[in-house]
Amino acid sequence: MDAWNDIPGVNFPPDSGAGQAGAMWYPASVDPRVLRSFARTGHWDGIEATRRNYDTLVGHRVIKVNFQNKVATGVTFVGANATTTAGSRTAKAKKEVIVALGTIHTPQLLQASGVGPKSLLQRARIDVVSDLPGVGSNLQDHPWSIGLQFNCE
Repeated sequence: MDAWNDIPGVNFPPDSGAGQAGAMWYPASVDPRVLRSFARTGHWDGIEATRRNYDTLVGHRVIKVNFQNKVATGVTFVGANATTTAGSRTAKAKKEVIVALGTIHTPQLLQASGVGPKSLLQRARIDVVSDLPGVGSNLQDHPWSIGLQFNCE
């Protein structure tokens, strides 16, 4: 960190979560006691053999969460290469719907399903299920790279 002091104009935010660019320390370690490092081995491998109510559909894309009285009741999905909703299918949930599509696609699916800022949904002619202004807002990119270059002439 002392070396960064020699560079004019480098900010030193109070912490890595301050929302400011600059030089900072932050933890980037892995607990060696954790055996899995990705979701497949921790949540998918072998689950179909132990659970009768679990089915994996590959090559499909969820296009809408279905609601009844603001309660998620299932999803509508299409094949991965579908360009229209023709041939879409529905899976109904008995207990819950879990949406886990990542930073970009989770709010995209929620908005397409009617959950999000009312003004945005109305402009897109999507029926409003729940007016939640924060859905899809405040996305901040947190690029991470180590970019040190040394001239060793």
